[in-house]
Amino acid sequence: MNKVSAQNLFFPAACIHAAITAVLTVLAYQFSSEWLIAFVGLGHAHEMLFGFALALIAGYTLGQIEARWLWILFGLWLFARIGYWVDPAGAIGQWSSPLFALVLAWKIVPRFFAAKKWRNRMISPLLMAICSVPLAWLILREMGWPVAPGQLSQAMILLLVMLMAFIGGRIIAPAVAGEMQKHGITQQARVQPQLEALILLLLPAGAISALIPGASQVAGVLSMIVAIVIAIRLIRWQIWRCGDRADLIGLGIGYGWLAIGTFALGFAIFFEMATYVLLHFITVGALGTLSASVILKSRLHQFKHLPQPKIMIMNILGLLFLATLFRVLAGAIVDSSPGLTGPNLLWLSALSWSAAYIALTIFMLSTQTNIFTKKPSLKKASTGAAVPNIKNAASVVTQSKRGQCHDSI
Repeated sequence: MNKVSAQNLFFPAACIHAAITAVLTVLAYQFSSEWLIAFVGLGHAHEMLFGFALALIAGYTLGQIEARWLWILFGLWLFARIGYWVDPAGAIGQWSSPLFALVLAWKIVPRFFAAKKWRNRMISPLLMAICSVPLAWLILREMGWPVAPGQLSQAMILLLVMLMAFIGGRIIAPAVAGEMQKHGITQQARVQPQLEALILLLLPAGAISALIPGASQVAGVLSMIVAIVIAIRLIRWQIWRCGDRADLIGLGIGYGWLAIGTFALGFAIFFEMATYVLLHFITVGALGTLSASVILKSRLHQFKHLPQPKIMIMNILGLLFLATLFRVLAGAIVDSSPGLTGPNLLWLSALSWSAAYIALTIFMLSTQTNIFTKKPSLKKASTGAAVPNIKNAASVVTQSKRGQCHDSI
């Protein structure tokens, strides 16, 4: 069959979606208009989780797929976005996202059934749970929100933390080990299965606790423990030894945001504080930086014998860092501060975020033809180091031990 890479369609779409919705969200907060209602309050969470995040998951987990199925899935995703933007309260706007998510789950969940290790098999129920959240959102909305939408958002974000911690670790560990080996350094701490197991066991319990009335403090404690575990894994990888590899530094920064954001979220949940600001450490800092770094790695692998475009990578990472910082400060800053009011910081965050993803989109589209034809022609692209080509999430549990993730690690 004619198979194509889902990354070539869903990754640019996710980046364009991210760039557009960030600006529209700030406009929606500052100006009252019916055509911007889809980006206010719950609408913003809806599009960040069901639009941006699910598009990234689709691009990463679908791998090589039949062209007709790729276009069907992309059509459902695009239809869901347009339907929600035009009429978020209508039947199309409400049902289209659950439909896309369930069809996506049907295509990606079975890919992980063959895994041997229980840690690898955990990805199947995890993806199923994430793809079920849009339907749960719809059902709870129709029931008058017996579970608060904020609780459901927290549960899904904890599931996304679990996915990012697992997939991010399976990419970072072998890449750092391979790079350090070239300098004569043996990396002892790779996947760190005991710590990975803790993450995979505690986060589902935390997500469930977040949905149970009166059990939020359990979710908070579990989240803070997981954050410490994530930080320990990151420190043991010693990514600072790979200072000349901008792509690996980006993955390390994203994993660091994941630790910070998970701890901040757990702290806020435990003490029953507002979480809508601190969530952006995860959704903007971790998800944004990790997704950009993974997209860059997937593209730059095609040009691994050429110099890495470090300036471009660092600019994108810097913009995402500013977007995270400005967005969190916007929720905490006192509006009386001249020049640094909340709305101004929101604009700075949105523009930084959009600029990063516009640059990423341009880079992807400029290399798209080369990737399809397998004839790299980029003048300044990737590192000369041999980096494992992680094509999709299923590959992280099946690739060989030679500098890559191995099922027995």
